[in-house]
Amino acid sequence: MDFAFLTDWHQFLPREAGHVVAFAGGGGKTSLMLACGAQYRAEDVPVILTTTTRSEPVSAWPVVQWRELVAAAAREGGEDDPDGGPETAAPAGRLPSWCYLCDGTHADGKWRGLEPEQVDRLASLAPDHVVLVEADGAAGQPVKLHRPDEPRWPGRTSLAVLVVGIGALAEPVGQVVHRWDELPPGPLVGVAADASWDWQQFHALLMEPGGYLDRVPRSVPVALALTQLGDLDDGIGLFDFVARVMAEPRLPLVLFCELDPERRNLRTAYRATENIGPGDAG
Repeated sequence: MDFAFLTDWHQFLPREAGHVVAFAGGGGKTSLMLACGAQYRAEDVPVILTTTTRSEPVSAWPVVQWRELVAAAAREGGEDDPDGGPETAAPAGRLPSWCYLCDGTHADGKWRGLEPEQVDRLASLAPDHVVLVEADGAAGQPVKLHRPDEPRWPGRTSLAVLVVGIGALAEPVGQVVHRWDELPPGPLVGVAADASWDWQQFHALLMEPGGYLDRVPRSVPVALALTQLGDLDDGIGLFDFVARVMAEPRLPLVLFCELDPERRNLRTAYRATENIGPGDAG
């Protein structure tokens, strides 16, 4: 499979207001979402970060509470219900041009995420913003098994970014898979807990029935992000794997990511037969 690299790693991200970019998987979703958010900020594109699960507090981003947002919209729209209908529009200047939106705090200090339907309402409550949303959690593990109700995609998701932590490579399967002991093995059926994680297991997790790609609505464009690449010493295996996954028509883009602040590096490869422009991942 022939592929080339975009001039700028972020070229595929949509800049038009109203887009919802959702991140799912493991191995650095929050860090990648923050990197994308920083790029929007650098270009003065209004952007909201949020989650449909729970999140560790994110520093350096102004925090807006969901009820504050809808209550302000209700007051301005003359509605009695602070959770007023989605037709209530946000007045210019109410929201910061960039912020993290959550729905309160859990007892353990983590931020409470929005329901997918609440994210969808941002089309009217924050019509000038692009929305970036974490659609699942992985408890810090590089890969995960999903419950039947995951990921929690907003209905308006316009791009899904599937995140895979290459740090799982050569580690015992049972130690790198979130919920390994809780859920049926799904795409990893037949794999033993003490097996060493390899490229074939990455491929199965991504491509087999019940795997990551299978959980993205068919109408939603998809990009794959491979994170934790700083210590990888198997470049041949990596590029063989990328060639295999890019043979899948739904995966025209692969991000190569090292998100550690001290050695941060991001590049985006695209299938050479594609014509990828800004905001075009399909």
